Amino acid sequence: MLSNQKRFGCILLAGLILICMTSPTSWFDGNKAQVPTTAYAAENPIQFQGAQNEQLRTLLQERYEVLKALAGLLNQQYSTGQVGILEIRDAIIDMLHAEADLRSTNAERIKVFEKLVTILQEQDKTLAVAVNASKVDQMDFLKARATTLQAQIQLEKLKIPKETPQ
Repeated sequence: MLSNQKRFGCILLAGLILICMTSPTSWFDGNKAQVPTTAYAAENPIQFQGAQNEQLRTLLQERYEVLKALAGLLNQQYSTGQVGILEIRDAIIDMLHAEADLRSTNAERIKVFEKLVTILQEQDKTLAVAVNASKVDQMDFLKARATTLQAQIQLEKLKIPKETPQ
């Protein structure tokens, strides 16, 4: 009985993620907020001006759309048990990083990092239950937890005010 409850919880979480990613006014699209792929990207956003930068923006947008579609497909497979939470987790992280590359303001990146950290923390709870039930290896859980901590660190770095040169 408890196993069915856990499975239902995981399927419910996967369904919520799918709804968030695919609805026209989705949580991912509606906030227009982004997550940088690295600390450097967080501190040095791309400014899209000029013909070359427009080409770059077009490529970055296409990359984001491809990763969003991938995350959606993996979420469908996750809801049917074909892939695990770690695969959908990686896809969401990649998608949000690609989305971050499209944004240029710190405020937008902070919003996306907050969203990413929330998602990762919820998944950490699910993974902890799976580790206790011996369904997920402890090493995989620790790697996932390290990823969550890295996202939290990047978020805190973004919140530090920039010093203006004098």
